[in-house]
Amino acid sequence: PCSMIVVASRNVSHTRARATMSEEEYSEDEDYVSSDGEGVEGTEEGGEGQPAQAAAPVLGPKEWVGLSSMPAATQSALLETLGKLRERNVNEMTVIFIGKQGVGKSSTVNTLLNERVAPSSPFQPENVRPLLAGRVAAGFTLNVLDTPGLLEGDSVSARGLMALRAALNGRKVDAFVFTDRLDTWRVDNADKAIFTSLAENFGAELWERTVLGFSHAQTTPTDGRPYEEFVNARVEQYRKAIRSTLNMPNLALPFALIENGSRCKTNGNGEKVVNDRPWLSDMVSTMVEMACSKDGYEYDHGKAGKKLDPNNKHKIWILPLFLFQAFVLRPLVIGQIRRDIKKADEKKQRAAAAKH
Repeated sequence: PCSMIVVASRNVSHTRARATMSEEEYSEDEDYVSSDGEGVEGTEEGGEGQPAQAAAPVLGPKEWVGLSSMPAATQSALLETLGKLRERNVNEMTVIFIGKQGVGKSSTVNTLLNERVAPSSPFQPENVRPLLAGRVAAGFTLNVLDTPGLLEGDSVSARGLMALRAALNGRKVDAFVFTDRLDTWRVDNADKAIFTSLAENFGAELWERTVLGFSHAQTTPTDGRPYEEFVNARVEQYRKAIRSTLNMPNLALPFALIENGSRCKTNGNGEKVVNDRPWLSDMVSTMVEMACSKDGYEYDHGKAGKKLDPNNKHKIWILPLFLFQAFVLRPLVIGQIRRDIKKADEKKQRAAAAKH
């Protein structure tokens, strides 16, 4: 696959969203990356940030130049963690970030790679197609995919589902990161609809390979409780909602804390930390543990293709409903009308006979 896929601001209708994209289509899209190739800090979606610059698309994974500008402790931790896969003769890992709009997916991709590959400014429209960034370091390839939000208003986005299908088609995925905000204290019906739609359209296997990512993690509990207790309560709330909605009580759903903001605290080694833990290294470690514990997820395009197409929704009922209307409902209605007319005529005849 090519190094990146992304589109600039375009109005694309649900019916025109494409299920698959060829390598030629990838290479035609604008490639959002810092023009000088140097790493840049990510910002939380909805926060401040400079617009990404467009550069010429490049086929194949790029060298992970952003890694070299990370703190030395982070570089060492990441290479050591990814080395666990190399010990298993695995030289590649693919991770997909999914979730609603504005929760920090794109910003987390930028922070992970230490490059601005995904537009995350509030003044930039959301991608309507998936973005793939492949990076190579020490002979290991890390593929990271950012996907459009899965919610439109209060409903699950058909366009978002089809974009995710495009990202999955023909690709083996080692881990999904379902992203939401740590400082949002609710799981509503729209969230549960997303849980269900992902399972129905992509199979329960997706959730078995999912890590919960909680952004905006550098937050202060409003009720004064200890931070760890606050985090555990939010995580368990989310786990319980997913498990009960999908009727899958044994889902593991490990989690990772995320803080992309420029005000994130740092430790003595210069690493960004949440609750005194280097969150980026911990997040990648959780992804690698997921990749080691499960075989990669492979999407079956044939099984879910029709379900994701909004034009095919409920089409199976068209012929039965037509036949029911033509051969059952229509005769009943016509028969009732004729009986009503006959009764009306008989009533008039009786009334006329009574007058005479």
